[in-house]
Amino acid sequence: MTARTELAYVCNFNIWPVVERWSNIEDARMQSSNGSRRLYQKGRGLLVAPMMFSFRQEGADVWIEAWVRCNLLLRICSAFILPAEMSVESGGFRGVLPRKIARDALNRFLQQIGAAPLQ
Repeated sequence: MTARTELAYVCNFNIWPVVERWSNIEDARMQSSNGSRRLYQKGRGLLVAPMMFSFRQEGADVWIEAWVRCNLLLRICSAFILPAEMSVESGGFRGVLPRKIARDALNRFLQQIGAAPLQ
């Protein structure tokens, strides 16, 4: 399992209005922004590990990264079975619930831009 899910698409429109609408619906808070890149966090990490989403657009090229971040407390509670970062793709038994929540949220975004969903 890779640490992050990385996707690349070509979009002939500005994705930022779609990202803003998606983040409001998903209750994902912007963590940082620097022009062509924005980082969002869904969840606060109390009951479920925080889910991270990075969006970058340069012209028509769009790159998306998604991962579940496991802090030290979560890792200790899992006897270090959980890695510091996990991809959101399906498969495996580690972090099933936060990965599914993140994957579903990402699929709702991908649907809005007309891209194929993750499995």
